[in-house]
Amino acid sequence: MNRILSVLCLTFVAGAASCTNATDSQATLVGDWVSQESLSPRGYLTTQLTFRTDGTFTNAGRMFGCYPGQAANDLCAYTIASGTFTTDGDGLAANVNRVVTWDRFYGASSPETVQNVNRTAFNEGRFQIAGRTLTLHFLTYPADALEPTTKVFVRAE
Repeated sequence: MNRILSVLCLTFVAGAASCTNATDSQATLVGDWVSQESLSPRGYLTTQLTFRTDGTFTNAGRMFGCYPGQAANDLCAYTIASGTFTTDGDGLAANVNRVVTWDRFYGASSPETVQNVNRTAFNEGRFQIAGRTLTLHFLTYPADALEPTTKVFVRAE
């Protein structure tokens, strides 16, 4: 009996120690996170994730130098999604309620497109923070099947 009780106590203590308060995990996520990747055949994409203490976030993707004749740092398009998020341990749930887009393809003075939406971001999201690095794991649907996706960001200064 003592052995069973000891195992149950040990299991409870280990389980309690591994639990993370949702508020604590949200607090560690709060701030600005950035990533950059090359585009093909030219240009690059900068993504900035901003998580705020009020439970709102923005996911801003900006492309530079992607059209012929553009300098490497000339903005060619952007998409900014905004909405709300919650965390539960290492789980991340996000809902997008507004998307703003612009593309130089339609002219430098072309208007932004603003859409009010109701969609999920970071489907089945999980996150890890190690030092100044945020790693997001989530599912995307690029073609005809769900694909596990990993994105790595660095805390902005």
